[in-house]
Amino acid sequence: MIKISVKTLDRIGFFLVITLSFTCGYWVIKNSLSKHRLLRQENEIVSKSLDQLKSAEDNFKNINLLMKQTKKELAFLDKRIPKSVNIGEVLKEIDFSMKQRKVTLISMQPMASVEEKLYTKIPIKLVLKGSFVNIYNLLYDFETMNRMLVAENMNISRSNLDEDCQAELTANVYQRD
Repeated sequence: MIKISVKTLDRIGFFLVITLSFTCGYWVIKNSLSKHRLLRQENEIVSKSLDQLKSAEDNFKNINLLMKQTKKELAFLDKRIPKSVNIGEVLKEIDFSMKQRKVTLISMQPMASVEEKLYTKIPIKLVLKGSFVNIYNLLYDFETMNRMLVAENMNISRSNLDEDCQAELTANVYQRD
């Protein structure tokens, strides 16, 4: 049997405790660092996901805002180009504007409607008499009416300088199909 002194045994035991402590410390630190690295990677992934979620939320808000604006525009267009013409109301508006602008209606002749892909165009041939400025203002009223009314094929003439102008035009009223 080998005789080992207590002092040597204490040294060997102390060396083993220190070696085990360093080994365990190394493993704990290594494990902790790898978990810390994984945690950092997961935090980065979560952060990117949150950024993408914020971006998607902003896009969603923008889309909702655009949809509201589009609905307003569609409602406005629906007023300007309705599904039914209700020509009586249009003629009342035209008559009111002509009286307000002091323009006289000489003749009005409805023409055959023209069907397009998305709408129907209903032309009305108008012959008007009045001063050039009043006729111009009446055309502006036509352009800014609640209903879409487009003047085409316009001819303005005056036989003498001291007489009123005579305007011949085709006013188109529109109806959605």
